Amino acid sequence: MGDNQPLAENDALQQQLESEGNGAVDFQPKGPPENVSKHNVSDLVEHIGWGKYHWKVVTAMGMMSFADSAEIWIISLISKDLHCEWGITSFQLALIPGLVFFFMAVGSLTAGELSDTYGRQRVMLIVYYVFAISSTLSALAWGYYSFLILRCIAGFCIGANYGVSICYSAEMVPIAKRGFCLLLLDMFWVAGGVYVCFLAFLVMDLKHGWRYLILLTTVPCIIVIIILHLCDESVRFLVASEKKEEALKVINKMAIENGKAEVEGDIMVTDIHKGNILDVFRKPFTRTTLTVGCMFFAITWAFYGFFYLLPDVMSYGYCHLSEWFSTTYTNAEGCTVYTKAEYLFMLVANLLYIPGYIASPISAEYWGRKPTLRLSYFFSLVLTAALLICLSGYLVYVELFLIINFYGMAIATVWLYMPECYPTYIRSTATGTQNAISKFGAAGGSFITEYMDSINIIYSIMITSGVLLVGVITSIFLERETRGIPLRDTEEPEEMAMSTIQQTNYGASVEGAEESQDTQS
Repeated sequence: MGDNQPLAENDALQQQLESEGNGAVDFQPKGPPENVSKHNVSDLVEHIGWGKYHWKVVTAMGMMSFADSAEIWIISLISKDLHCEWGITSFQLALIPGLVFFFMAVGSLTAGELSDTYGRQRVMLIVYYVFAISSTLSALAWGYYSFLILRCIAGFCIGANYGVSICYSAEMVPIAKRGFCLLLLDMFWVAGGVYVCFLAFLVMDLKHGWRYLILLTTVPCIIVIIILHLCDESVRFLVASEKKEEALKVINKMAIENGKAEVEGDIMVTDIHKGNILDVFRKPFTRTTLTVGCMFFAITWAFYGFFYLLPDVMSYGYCHLSEWFSTTYTNAEGCTVYTKAEYLFMLVANLLYIPGYIASPISAEYWGRKPTLRLSYFFSLVLTAALLICLSGYLVYVELFLIINFYGMAIATVWLYMPECYPTYIRSTATGTQNAISKFGAAGGSFITEYMDSINIIYSIMITSGVLLVGVITSIFLERETRGIPLRDTEEPEEMAMSTIQQTNYGASVEGAEESQDTQS
């Protein structure tokens, strides 16, 4: 009876997970016992815990988030200057963010599968070299079409890197720190927006100020390249690629830098095959892919559309905002451009995302991913639709503040939830696919908002509300709660339920029972 106790414990744990279904299960692996010769990577990461090594990981991924945020803000900040300098139409102006986000989607699809094949760190490093070059060259663009092509290349690189960086972060940190890690990445995102808005405040008054602004935003790209050279490959990717010796080197490096003893023995490799983009839509991932994809599409439509809606509601005096700000003026060339007051307002707007970003991991860790998503999507819809009722006085600012925070809370929780839904061999491909779907939403939201705002802002608000309604309805059908559950390496559901330490203990018990029988015989 004693020999079968670990098996009974594992069966009980599996039954608990199956009976609770979508409920959240807090489960913490205990780490490798000294007498075990083979270790599971999940338990090793948990055993080593959070430390100096992970701060390096967060700094690298955070600077990527910083640079991506700055680049995304660029187009909305310089749009009026481009319209003035090149005399482009409203349609051509709206086409820039639309195509940039389209190529972000293409980049996400491409890099996701590549990073599952060739590695996270390698793909991120190569793409960031291309990103830095294309972004720098776009500052020297000689016309509309050269600028458009170079920004599309930069957009491809942003899309390629962001999903991979989220996967990399999730795979390298302990379970209890996933939410905290995402919060730090969100803070870097906010800092990137603040950085570019502050630079715009300083340089956009200069002749060709938009060119200086783009050049200055390439500085974070150079920093990212330097830090990425210091980062290791994802230990989970190495295990999934059956590179056990390299994985053990990374694990021991992580242990030493975190002040833990080196790990002896071998790393267990499960039977893993390489996935592809079609696997993301096959069972058992079909429902998850469709529901998360629809939700991600909806919130990025609203989130990135708001980048263009916020300046426009001030420029066109919607809800009497022109009474509070003189947001635009006509320069010497007769062009209407943003004022310093508006750049400062957008800087402050970036800071206003912080409460939502903080609320996301707190709620997701203590309440669960699914309830947090449903709450944030519901209030995003209600508050966006409420913009149709033009509030007066300070109430409109309270409304905009709440919209910013619920958008931020929703999109941060999606990024936290998404990598946890897929196993290692397909995680980056799946995240890249979902990120691509979201960028189609971002392309639609930015294009429709930029174009419709020139006709009537109410049309933009109505369309965005309709898209968010789809996200709210879809959130009802979310399949899996992932709070407190280890990342999987294969699609077998029991692997999500059991720590391999418990599996190893069970194996040790079986071996002990077999040895006992041999002795008796």
